Amino acid sequence: MRGKTIIERPEILASTADDRGQIRQIILNSKLFQESDAECVESMFDLALARPTPDNYRFLSAWQNGTMVGFACYGWESLTHRTWDLFWVVTLPEARRQGIGGALLDEAVRIATVEGGRLMVIYTSSTGAYAAARKLYESRKFVRTAVVPEYYNRGDDLHIYSRRLQETL
Repeated sequence: MRGKTIIERPEILASTADDRGQIRQIILNSKLFQESDAECVESMFDLALARPTPDNYRFLSAWQNGTMVGFACYGWESLTHRTWDLFWVVTLPEARRQGIGGALLDEAVRIATVEGGRLMVIYTSSTGAYAAARKLYESRKFVRTAVVPEYYNRGDDLHIYSRRLQETL
């Protein structure tokens, strides 16, 4: 296969304390998020490390060719009956369209399902910058179940996606 670049399948692992700085850099280099978003993710990451309980945030890191290229943050939503939220799936721009976001999402769904999750919910923006994310969610059998007009800003609606993880219970 001369002239073809071989792309290694991403390895999806539970994030560790050593991943903190790289997660911050992925957010800042994503071309989607700002410093305030990085600070939010860092707070969530610090909480996950300080209190690793089933009902806290969880992080996954995606590795490809020895480099962290993406991460996901998800967790069980307290005060619900086994509903999980996907808070973040972020990849580096140069790593997009290689199945990394899908692999992160699939692993979060797998873990939530194995742990008895009934439903997973995702909040996302309606803007063009998030079109690829919405397409990813829909490709993984998430259905847009609600729209809140101008939730984030004028002209920027909230799209809520959900997917049943288990049909019973």
